[in-house]
Amino acid sequence: MFLFTTDYFKDVISRPGGLVDYLSTFLTQFYYISWLGALIIAFLLVILQQTVNLLATKLKKNIVFAPLTFIPSILFFALLCDENYLLSGLLAAIFILLAVYLYALIRKPSIRIIVFIFALPLLYWFSGGIFFIFAILCLIFEWRYFKKFNTIQWIFTILTVLVIVILSPFITKIFLQYPMSRLWWGLSYNRYPVVAPYPILAIWLSLIIIPVGLSFIPTIIKNYSQIFYFSVQIIVLALFGNWLVRSVADWKKEEVMAYDYCARNGQWKQIINFANHKDPTSPLSVTCLNLALAKTGKMGDCMFRYYQNGTEGLLPTFQRDFTSPLVAGEVYYHLGFLNTSMRYAFEAMEAIPDYKKSSRAIKRIAEVNLLNGENQVAIKYLNILQNTLFYKTWATNALKCVGNEKLIDQNSEWAKLRKYRVQDDFLFSEMEKDQMLGLLFTHCMSNKMAYEYLMAYLLLTKDVEHFIQYFPLGRNLGYEIIPAHYQEALILVWSNKSPNLNDAPWPITPAIKQNMMNYIQMSSSKLTSEAQMYNAFSQTYWYYLQYRK
Repeated sequence: MFLFTTDYFKDVISRPGGLVDYLSTFLTQFYYISWLGALIIAFLLVILQQTVNLLATKLKKNIVFAPLTFIPSILFFALLCDENYLLSGLLAAIFILLAVYLYALIRKPSIRIIVFIFALPLLYWFSGGIFFIFAILCLIFEWRYFKKFNTIQWIFTILTVLVIVILSPFITKIFLQYPMSRLWWGLSYNRYPVVAPYPILAIWLSLIIIPVGLSFIPTIIKNYSQIFYFSVQIIVLALFGNWLVRSVADWKKEEVMAYDYCARNGQWKQIINFANHKDPTSPLSVTCLNLALAKTGKMGDCMFRYYQNGTEGLLPTFQRDFTSPLVAGEVYYHLGFLNTSMRYAFEAMEAIPDYKKSSRAIKRIAEVNLLNGENQVAIKYLNILQNTLFYKTWATNALKCVGNEKLIDQNSEWAKLRKYRVQDDFLFSEMEKDQMLGLLFTHCMSNKMAYEYLMAYLLLTKDVEHFIQYFPLGRNLGYEIIPAHYQEALILVWSNKSPNLNDAPWPITPAIKQNMMNYIQMSSSKLTSEAQMYNAFSQTYWYYLQYRK
């Protein structure tokens, strides 16, 4: 969450690396729009390459090997595939390299020494632990580019560098109670404060090695060979970058983030399109898919056409982290478990390792308090959101609804949720979710989603007995025909009682009756393999019941 307030700026800037952290958080808020977030990262990676190229050209113009200046950007690209490495590390690198380039523009040695001495501690405060790269590159420029320092100037400069680099974290420790390891590394490069970001150290070193290394490569290459060398580097770097990113990226997490992004924005059809393209396998992805099926009225007909991994793909068990409760909270919110969704949002925000806040979580907390009539609490959180970019308009409109039930009911979603929510106190039990769903549905028997989640929970737990018991509760929910998976469960129960499927007391379609007969015939044959059963019946509840563990 980025706030456009003076207090927020003062708080962030009051620690080492505060400036790049402030700018990083400012840019990160634009990830709210996925394509814009990708564009920002790409733009910064290009700027990094250009600054590396500027320094390399300053030391020695070597156009043939200019593609090598892309290496730090490729490494940062791979590093940012880990969502716990923040944008501040990339911004700090750009900040330091630009400072070195400006230093290289100063012609007079005495002025450079003065600028160097004052710039070094400032860069530590503005950019964090990467500031020592500035010192090393400046010394290299004095050695390879200016070549004007005398012995006394060299001794003075090197000693000054050592004193400032070593003392800066120790002096900071006097005023700020941070562990020394964090003051050395930097406070804002990684989301986890206890992680020593060794991968980012390798990238920092590449910022030195690439421009300096290019200055040592001979430029005496025949004209007809220049295109060959240039082309080979481009091909090798493209292949290397592709391999590196594919190797380090956690594609399961990427899948979950894509599903969650669509779920929070109500893009239900897009979620189903994702699943039609590739079956989701992680519990959180399946959670978003099941929510999308319920919101589009397809849960009872299509649920088992996709991979199901038990109740964890329906109502995930609470975990103390800063991601999964947000996904699970979306389900509870749309069901009508408003307080549970608020608790999940709060717990997720409090579990963020670097103690930052989440606009998304605060919006959910404000929204639930508004619907519960807790007006003062809602106002508190809505006032915070008014200082953000993407949530300001929503918060302003929500503030108009505080204490005004007519305005609240004009929002169709809010009006429905106020009707669905349970107003009496009860203890939410993670171990008795079927009972919680039953309680929610009996409170408001027009809550079709609660009914379908109850039925889905019983089917996923293979509790067919209670499914038969609770099935009649949905008679007044407007079903023109019984959903396909419900029919499959009903006819399965009847097949265990009578061989004549036509005598079933429910209106089962002829196609499902015939499919049931085929299933019985194939499953009873010793010649039928599981692969054959999968090919024929993997999209039915019968296959899940018999073969899914």
